[in-house]
Amino acid sequence: MSLANGYFDSFRGAVNTWECDDNGHMNVQFYVARASDGAFFLRHELGLSPSAIRETGRTMIALEEHYRFHRELYAGDMVRMRSRLIDMRPRTLVVYHELLNAATDETAATMVAVSAHFDMKTRKLAPWPDEALERGRALIGPLPEHAEARSVRRETRLPDITLAQADARGLIEIYRGPVARHHCDDFGHMATQFYISRYSDGSGHLWQGIGMDKQRLLRERRGSVVLEQRLNYVREVVSGDILIVKSALVEVAAKTIRLCHFMFNGETGLLAATSEVTAVLLDLDKRRAVGLSDEERAQFAPHIHTLEDIAR
Repeated sequence: MSLANGYFDSFRGAVNTWECDDNGHMNVQFYVARASDGAFFLRHELGLSPSAIRETGRTMIALEEHYRFHRELYAGDMVRMRSRLIDMRPRTLVVYHELLNAATDETAATMVAVSAHFDMKTRKLAPWPDEALERGRALIGPLPEHAEARSVRRETRLPDITLAQADARGLIEIYRGPVARHHCDDFGHMATQFYISRYSDGSGHLWQGIGMDKQRLLRERRGSVVLEQRLNYVREVVSGDILIVKSALVEVAAKTIRLCHFMFNGETGLLAATSEVTAVLLDLDKRRAVGLSDEERAQFAPHIHTLEDIAR
């Protein structure tokens, strides 16, 4: 284990053209993918090396992830990630990942994940082995101030509603599709990147559902970007499952909007995952956040749901 300033290196690479979206920068799903890649090296630091995982049938999975997006990354940018633990608990831990532009050393994104020791045979959480506890405690450090939650709280959950309840509440359907084998990781369930890709790919349908034409936004050189996001994993999703995502607008401010996404198993109607998001409109030429007009806020008002109404 090699630590520099209390961190260990967990990823090094570059941004590819195909990882960028219609806003011209790296899409959120690939920030999340970098955190998933970094988790492999975290597991290794805890003694859960690839060979140990294959031998014991026990690994580490994410229960919740909180992201803040600080600076844009573009195709060709070199990136690196540094990681450390924030807390070590009997069955879970809290890990901090910081994604940096390797050329400038500026923070591009911060990520705080609650992860758990997982038995792949029973599909249940298990206590950490003594070696992992000992190694983990040596990696603990404070959470930097710039990674603290702001508009989206950590370690909270959205209501555990069903698909039928989401329909009854009038939530907007933004995604419908299957889970392919290549969306799944070596632990047998859908990888983190492909949860957030559903939310990201459905954003146009969401804007359309609340009365904002996505194509008009692009013609006006405005795009929508995420500032902060929390993901919660409720029930496992595996290859062959069918998914439906329903979303709600829950708050509109001068510049930002807050959204909630509910991902359901389309066969059972049970909740699989949720996400709470703070987003903003971006001037695609000046690369700055732009406010919502009074007309746009008034247009959004009829579409606002409270979490209390969604949960009732």
